[in-house]
Amino acid sequence: MSLRTSFAAALQFLRMRQASLQQELGQAADQSYVSRLESGARSVTLEVSDDLAKALGVDPLTLLLLTYASERGETPQQILEHLREDLTVSGLLTSEIPLQASKAPHPMVAASEELRPQIKALADQGLGQTEIAKRLGISRHTVINHLKKMG
Repeated sequence: MSLRTSFAAALQFLRMRQASLQQELGQAADQSYVSRLESGARSVTLEVSDDLAKALGVDPLTLLLLTYASERGETPQQILEHLREDLTVSGLLTSEIPLQASKAPHPMVAASEELRPQIKALADQGLGQTEIAKRLGISRHTVINHLKKMG
C-alpha cells in the first residue's frame, strides 16, 4: 500500500473516530483538499499533516504513526515498539537533534579547499603544472583551475 493511500486511511480513520466533519478541519485545509487527501488523490506535506493533526486535537506524530501502521498492516503499538527498538539499537533514543541542518560545505568543495594550499606550496617550490598534478594524483586541468583562482 502506498503512503498516500495509508495517509488517506489514517486521516479518515482519525476524523471518523472523533466524529469530525471535513469542513471542521477548515483552519488546516479546505474541505475539497481534505476530501482529495482522504481519497488518496493528493499527497500531503509535513506542514499540512501537522496542521490537520492539530485541527483534530492530536499530536502530529499520532497521525504519522497511524499512517505507517496502516501502510505496514500493523497496530500503532507494534509501530511504537519497533521505533523504540530501532532508536535504542541505533543510539538515537536519547540524542539531542540540532534545530537546523548544518551548513557544512559540500564534500567536493571541502576537498577542493584542502587541495588548494597543497598546489600553492608545490607551485611556490617551482614545480610545473604537470609535476604538481602527478604528485597530487589529480589532473593537470584541476591544477590549472586552482592556480587561476589563486591569481
